[in-house]
Amino acid sequence: MAAKPTKKEQAVGLYDQGLMVEEIAAKLDCSPTYVANVLIESGRTPDYVDLYTHTGPQNPYARRLAGILRFRTTEAARESIERMDRLYHEYEAAGDRRGQHQVQLLALIGRNRAEGIGKLDAARMFTDWLLAHLTVRPQPPPQRASAEQMATPRSAS
Repeated sequence: MAAKPTKKEQAVGLYDQGLMVEEIAAKLDCSPTYVANVLIESGRTPDYVDLYTHTGPQNPYARRLAGILRFRTTEAARESIERMDRLYHEYEAAGDRRGQHQVQLLALIGRNRAEGIGKLDAARMFTDWLLAHLTVRPQPPPQRASAEQMATPRSAS
């Protein structure tokens, strides 16, 4: 007697037959996130994205940001925020706005995930960090050339 296929095997088989993630989840009585992660784990790339699926590094910052989010305890969330803050300021010092933006996105994901699993203290911590780092800082006014600088011809290089 052949063993009944596991839920993971069934999900992969149904996907290979052309079913969509949501259809597979309904048939197997599980979440679309579970199905998507099973498919990703098996090397497939389903057309499904949510906060809890990950298909691998999608940008050059992903490797440095991987594994930072932790919120099992308040202390773990605090440590995550400290790591994010160090990276954010490193990118800021380098003038790397993309890097700063990626850290802000990670904080938003952390906030949403923590809230979604009822870790409200951690969600507030991520929110507070994010709000502090979304503040638009005034830019210094552009330097205007003095009359003397404007009168001095530049040499062609």
